[in-house]
Amino acid sequence: MSKTVIHVFNILFGIITIGFSLYFAWGVLAFGGLEYLRILVFPLSVAIVWSFFYYLQVRFHSVRGFIALLLMEIMVLAIVVSFIDL
Repeated sequence: MSKTVIHVFNILFGIITIGFSLYFAWGVLAFGGLEYLRILVFPLSVAIVWSFFYYLQVRFHSVRGFIALLLMEIMVLAIVVSFIDL
């Protein structure tokens, strides 16, 4: 798999995940009270997780490594989302 495909896929995945988390944070700020401000850590954690895995995928750019790190990234993001108490 070429580096261009990895970059394009990761940038699109990052835009989608970070965009969704920022939209979620905006919803909390717009419609939630002050007791929900701890949920605003979510967009920062998503950006950090995505940046870390993006760096790893670019550094190790084999097909097996790309798929393995992509699955790990999705699992870590799912764990982060599951720890948020709504």
